[in-house]
Amino acid sequence: MMTKKELFNAKNSGKKLEKGMQIEVKSVGTFEDTDKDGNPVKASALVASDGNVYTAISATIADSLDLLDDIISEEGAVTVEVQENTSSAGRTFKQLSIID
Repeated sequence: MMTKKELFNAKNSGKKLEKGMQIEVKSVGTFEDTDKDGNPVKASALVASDGNVYTAISATIADSLDLLDDIISEEGAVTVEVQENTSSAGRTFKQLSIID
């Protein structure tokens, strides 16, 4: 999991996850945030091996972070690619795919 400093950086200066990005992730975490409408959400944060911190408000990513954290604990840093898909209701959402 993320250190307190990494979590602070995620909350204050995290970079937005964008479709197609490939990031070597060394740790992950979540924090409470609000969406564009002011509703409370769980935000996801990924700390890259180069020190950059990336964030997303995506339930699908948030739901997968515990498993990703387990994989990182067992194997070390992994490279993920940000996928963007559309639900049957027409809403766009992000997912992560491990590529190494």
